[in-house]
Amino acid sequence: MGLFSGLEGSLEKYIEAFFKDKSGVRVQPVEIAKKIAREMRDSRRVSISKVYVPNQYTVHLHPSGWEIISNFSSLLAKELQEYARQKAEEKKYTLAGPPLVKFIPDEELAAGSIKVESVFSEVNAGEESSFAKEDVIESTQRFTPVKGAAGTGTGVIFGRLQVSDGPDKGKTFDLKAVSIVIGRREDCDIVFQDMSVSRRHARLELHRNRYTVFDLGSTNGTMVNGARISKKILEPGDTLVLGATICTFKVD
Repeated sequence: MGLFSGLEGSLEKYIEAFFKDKSGVRVQPVEIAKKIAREMRDSRRVSISKVYVPNQYTVHLHPSGWEIISNFSSLLAKELQEYARQKAEEKKYTLAGPPLVKFIPDEELAAGSIKVESVFSEVNAGEESSFAKEDVIESTQRFTPVKGAAGTGTGVIFGRLQVSDGPDKGKTFDLKAVSIVIGRREDCDIVFQDMSVSRRHARLELHRNRYTVFDLGSTNGTMVNGARISKKILEPGDTLVLGATICTFKVD
């Protein structure tokens, strides 16, 4: 209770002024903190001598609630990151890396609802807060590769991105991992030369044989079939637009 009491006091200035979305449903920072604590507990991994917990938390909010907090989301994120650090210390957990919290709009949520997702990552605190490679300690899962994976000589292929327009026009990128970061930075899994693509623009995640694309707070957004998205399960033939780059999601 001590941590929640301290957090309540620290965030009191936000509650009355900001945390009420257009539907009139109040979104409380302390409820976000509770969900982070629950996600930390439920996602813990036990090793020989330590209990590891995720260090990166994505908070999904209804778009109206997200719009309200977007003006001060960095301040709130810092408060919640410190809370996560203290919570892990209190429970004698080991964080996989520096705690990071980010907020994204989620049209699938009801107004006032909150959903928290977590990943294990060794990203340094000085790097961008958009989440990078997340396969450090995650539990493994079996996936069925698409047909035609044989003969590539470089491992299983779960799908492809075929670029039809932009600086990388004509290129095809094989999707061979459970988590794939797309962007302009050289350390991304798929690197586009397009200057209108953000350094870390989007992420593909494979779950139950299907890829979901997540926008990572990019400047120009991520479009799927002409609609701007925060996340979207991809279907074969879907068209993705990142900056000036247009590509098609292919499954053989």
